[in-house]
Amino acid sequence: MKSKILEILEKSEGYVSGEVISKKIGISRAAIWKHIKKLRELGYEIGSKTNEGYKLIKTPDFLTGFELERILFTDIIGKKVLFFEEVDSTNNKAKQIAIRENEGTVVISEMQTSGRGRRGREWHSPKGGIYISFILKPNISPEKAPQLTLVSSLALVETLNSMDKKLDARIKWPNDILIKGKKISGILTELSSDIEKINHIVVGVGVNLNTEKNALPETGISLKNEIGENVSTKLFLRQFLEHFDVVYKEYITNGIDKIIERWKFNSDTLGKKVKIIGINETFEGLAKDIDENGALILKTKEKEVKVYSGDVSLR
Repeated sequence: MKSKILEILEKSEGYVSGEVISKKIGISRAAIWKHIKKLRELGYEIGSKTNEGYKLIKTPDFLTGFELERILFTDIIGKKVLFFEEVDSTNNKAKQIAIRENEGTVVISEMQTSGRGRRGREWHSPKGGIYISFILKPNISPEKAPQLTLVSSLALVETLNSMDKKLDARIKWPNDILIKGKKISGILTELSSDIEKINHIVVGVGVNLNTEKNALPETGISLKNEIGENVSTKLFLRQFLEHFDVVYKEYITNGIDKIIERWKFNSDTLGKKVKIIGINETFEGLAKDIDENGALILKTKEKEVKVYSGDVSLR
């Protein structure tokens, strides 16, 4: 109801009477007043005049789950948004609620106190970044779960490049997004499954959005630093979640092939000589290709090998 009331107020240039709103959405004028009061508590500035009604003066600059939900035009992603100023980890929060939540629920926080990267490493999560976890429940076999890292990295890199083509954001295998060779984002995909069936996949995405330069490592970069001004968190999230929705629907409808083609086009790794440090082995060679599950096909001096994870550096 709050969304419907806001929609009516947004479309009106002047005041709208409680009676008009009541007839349009089918609730009492007393109920309208309660919703107006709640909207004001959420940060909406709504004027009122006796015998004239209500007028929307200003929407909040800060982000709420409700505000994001109401401006999204998606079919799956973001139908429910849980927003926090601070959590230990958005992936932890998403995993705790994944069983009872619908697919596409999104957990977002402005800060993480115990953010995690691959192999349990600490993920630096200062104020100014934005940290997002998607709850996904695709009807695929568990061995295909790594495909969701490809889907997610493609959705993010295409979102960034649609904001400003000069950014030339690129994907560094297996799960980082770079601008000018510096890391702006990392992705962590975590799976819960039985032998033959996925229960859920949680995809965590951390983005250095408005992070100050002195809060980043030397290898990091933020969108604010690169474009020279603050980026609206609300508008970035709207663009990213809507594009994620499009790419995810393409994936569940048509499979991974077209996704991989676009991933390769945006890759910063393929065609380069690399060194990959894995858990038990180290490889050096030419990064030739990726397979359908995102494994890197590496041509070494002796043979071609498939590498499923590792830390990559250019040679």
